[in-house]
Amino acid sequence: MSLPDGLPPAVRARLRELVPGRSTRRLDLAQLDRALDRHGADLLTLLVAAGCSPTGRREARDADRDRRARRDGALVDAARASLGEQPWVTAWVEVVRPGLPDDEAARAAVDTVARVLAVAGEPGPRSRAEVAAQALGDAHELDRGTPSRRLVGQALACRSGRDRWDDPALWEDAGLPGDLVATPVLTWGLPLLGGGLAAATRAATGAGAPSYLSTLNLRDLAVDVPPGTVVLGVENPRLLEAAVQRGLDVPMLCTLGNPTTAPLTLIRALLEAGAEVRHHGDFDPAGVAITARLAQLGVVPWHMTAADYRQALTPDLRRFTDPVPPTPWDPELQRAMTEHGRAVDEERVMDELLASIDG
Repeated sequence: MSLPDGLPPAVRARLRELVPGRSTRRLDLAQLDRALDRHGADLLTLLVAAGCSPTGRREARDADRDRRARRDGALVDAARASLGEQPWVTAWVEVVRPGLPDDEAARAAVDTVARVLAVAGEPGPRSRAEVAAQALGDAHELDRGTPSRRLVGQALACRSGRDRWDDPALWEDAGLPGDLVATPVLTWGLPLLGGGLAAATRAATGAGAPSYLSTLNLRDLAVDVPPGTVVLGVENPRLLEAAVQRGLDVPMLCTLGNPTTAPLTLIRALLEAGAEVRHHGDFDPAGVAITARLAQLGVVPWHMTAADYRQALTPDLRRFTDPVPPTPWDPELQRAMTEHGRAVDEERVMDELLASIDG
C-alpha cells in the first residue's frame, strides 16, 4: 500500500512503528493488518481519522459500512434520548436516515427537531419564523427549501400520520403557521354575521372594496353566515377583481394559487358554519391538483369538468408537460387534459364564469 503524500507525520511515524522497514513510501498491508490486530488497533479508523480514507473498493466499502453504522447508531440513540420511543419517532428515523451523511449530521438533525417541537409546544400563538428564531437562532431556518424545514416537516407528518410534510395545514395544526398577517386571504361580499371584524367586512363590501382577512384575524373570528350561503373560491385574483368592478353580488374568496394558511382557515370555517364553498381554478396540472386538495376538505369543484375543459380549448393555448393528477370529481377530466395537453388559464374563461354568476 502506498502512503499518501499528505499523511500527517505522526500517523506516518505510527505506521512505521507498527511495520518497521526500509521503505518510507510503501507498507506491506498484510503485515500491517497483523500488527494492528496485535495492538488492538483498526486500520480504517486510523486512516479515516488522519483524513486519508482508503480508496480501494473493498476498503472503501468497509469504510462506508462503518460510517453508516455509526450514523445509524447515533441517530437512534439521539432520537430516543431527545424525542422518546414513540412509534412516530421510529418512523421518522427511517425516513430521514438515508439523507444524513454521518453521525454528526444525525445528532444535529435530532437536535433541530427536538428544539423546534419544544418551542412549538409552549402555550401562546407563534408564527413559524418566531419559533425558528427562538429554537434555532435564525428566523429563516424553517423557510421553504431549508434542510431544517424538511426535517421538522417529516417529523410532523410522522407524528400526525399524514402523507405530505409540506402541507400548510400540517404546520398550522402543529402550532407552526407561517406569518400570521403577511399572507391574508382576499375576499369579496362575504355575508359574515355579527359585529367587529364581521361588520367591518360587510361595510367594506358596501363601499365597493374587497377585504383582506389575515390568519391572525381568522383565529379570533367566529365565522357565521346565513343559511344557504354559497361562496365561490377562485385561484387567481383577477376574477375577484372583475367581480368587484362589476359589482356582482356573490360572496368570493381567492386562494392566490396554492392555498396557504389564511385561505384554508377561512374555507374550513365557512364549511363548519354550513356554507357551501365552490372552487374554480386553472385547467393545468397544478390547478387541478389544487382543486383536488380542496375537494378533500368538502369544497365543490365548479365548472371544472371535462366538458368545461373541452369547450374552452383552442389551438393557441399554452402546452403543459407535467402529468395530470387524478380528478375524482370527474375522472374524464384527467383523460381529456392528458389527451390534449393544453392549459386553460382561469382568466381565459373569466367572462363566461362571471356571466354565469350574474345570470
